[in-house]
Amino acid sequence: MRELCQQPRVAGTPTSQRATHMVARVLAEAGFLVSLDHREVLLSLPRRLSMQAFTDAETASPKISRIWNYDPDAIPAGDIPPFNAWSASGLVQAEILDVGYGLRADFEKLKEARIKIEGTIAIARYGKGYRGSKLSLAEEFGCVGLLLFSDPKDDGAGKGATWPEGPWKTPNRVQRGSVGPMGHFPGDPSTPGFPSPEPGRNVGEGKTRLADFALAQALPKIPCMPIGAADAALILADLGRRRVPDASGKMQSVAIGPGPASVQLEVDAPRELRTITNVIGSLQGTGPGVVMAGNHRDAWVRGAQDAGSGTVTLLRAAQHLAARVENGWKPKSTIKLAFWDAEEQGLIGSTEWVEGHAGTLSQSLQLYINADAVVSGPNFGASGSPGLEPYLAKALFDMQNVEGASGPFPTWLTKEGGFRKFGLPGSGSDFAPFLHHLGLPVIDISFSGNRGGQYHTAYDNVSMLERYLDPGYKNHELAGRTMAAMLTTASEMGRDIFSDNHAARDWARRAQEAGDWMGARQANGIASAFNRLATTAQNAKRDVPLPPMLYRGLLRFEGLPNRPWFRNSLWTPDQETGYGSKSFPVMRKYVDEGSSDLLNKEVTRLIQEIDALNQAWAQLPTRSEPEPKKQN
Repeated sequence: MRELCQQPRVAGTPTSQRATHMVARVLAEAGFLVSLDHREVLLSLPRRLSMQAFTDAETASPKISRIWNYDPDAIPAGDIPPFNAWSASGLVQAEILDVGYGLRADFEKLKEARIKIEGTIAIARYGKGYRGSKLSLAEEFGCVGLLLFSDPKDDGAGKGATWPEGPWKTPNRVQRGSVGPMGHFPGDPSTPGFPSPEPGRNVGEGKTRLADFALAQALPKIPCMPIGAADAALILADLGRRRVPDASGKMQSVAIGPGPASVQLEVDAPRELRTITNVIGSLQGTGPGVVMAGNHRDAWVRGAQDAGSGTVTLLRAAQHLAARVENGWKPKSTIKLAFWDAEEQGLIGSTEWVEGHAGTLSQSLQLYINADAVVSGPNFGASGSPGLEPYLAKALFDMQNVEGASGPFPTWLTKEGGFRKFGLPGSGSDFAPFLHHLGLPVIDISFSGNRGGQYHTAYDNVSMLERYLDPGYKNHELAGRTMAAMLTTASEMGRDIFSDNHAARDWARRAQEAGDWMGARQANGIASAFNRLATTAQNAKRDVPLPPMLYRGLLRFEGLPNRPWFRNSLWTPDQETGYGSKSFPVMRKYVDEGSSDLLNKEVTRLIQEIDALNQAWAQLPTRSEPEPKKQN
């Protein structure tokens, strides 16, 4: 961890490449075959940032003056200043308007109160949604710029003692982050839906990078900048009072502006082609199939927790797997470990690699395990594709039976001995292209319990990690052992990693729950189809070639309406919040639009697709005896 975090790891910079070689070296020493996947992608890095705040429009002398210069090609480059990747470049000055958390409801409340939004610079709090969605809404409602800050009650002194006396953010610490169009398509914005090439090569035949007008339309059109809570408080103190309704609808006088406080905001952040590097390690299996775990190697600054903790977890897992190989063990399915680049800019490294290997992955990849900012405590958690819960419980149970195993072990069974239900992964990390573009099963794991305000700041470093998040690295070691066990079990199980009947039962339940908004008749029809599939899959023998896994079988290869990159018809990231998920997204769209005909057509289509998958399972021989009962 200390070697990894010696210098910043911003994608596309020389100091990022230093970490690339460190990761490759450790993998090679563990016996993995290492390949470096270089790609030329569009990145957003700043050269100059400036924020000048004025008490009112008549005052010539700024109350606050912040100027940052940055050279991404310097060696060392130093810490990247407070920056929102993919912000539009430009110089704007306008009155400030407090838009709360910058959610649609916040803007709608201001609009209903007839408060001027158009032509202002909005100031919004981080939290409750993806920062890029806040910028999109600011654009939609006519703002000319956006400032983002962390409210101390959410991420600062309101949570507890601040650094160094405690783990929470001081008023001058600033969260960086991308504001790119992740909800429409992640990855390199100049190559939507197809892979970016190696440096010096053209993109694939028949494809061209988006440029000029098309690229400008796809990316943010107004400047955006994050600031510290101290600066935000000074700006908010100069806002005029307006009458707006509170949560109960009662009118109240609040200081939200617009004005008289104003801000001059300048962003010089060219969007340039730069080289990124994914590191892929392989441990060859004796049979077909691949299981894979991945984490992003880049960081906004030093990134000890996000995502150095995931990098270290995977490297320790590689060393544990190497020790098993030395003792005579051989994996059945090939094990791959991926260290993605440019995740922080918008899942770029993983998305471009997945798009470039889509055909092979669709045929061979049986599981992708994601480990992002994975360690901040001892408590194991996971979200993932329904149908993987039995595998996960087995992997964690098998972990305890490894010769010489000792210490704490994570579990995935309830107190009653049943499987815990997965939350559905939305987006915001590298599982997205596997899950939402290719329809492959994924698990996203974490070890939580300790919290702090270090996210995307300059003090997400080794000192913060060792003092507050994981003193002694005990939980990093637990995470590494767990990852090794999950990969070992997955390699042995192959196609049986995924329980098709368990997945179908789970989706029957979720369909029934959707009846409140979809309609009982439509929901019951979908649930019945899933239950038929579950029964057929449960009764079929699994020692023969099987139909495609449920999510591949229900994949929409043409993409979802208005979101063609997303092909998973059962759930997608929520476009308003960015990170969360919504089930049956096409049905939700038609319900929101009030189109009952299109809703019924979509329901019929999904039922037909489920029944077609059911027919494929029905062609298999049935079990001669029931499955053995699950052991507690």
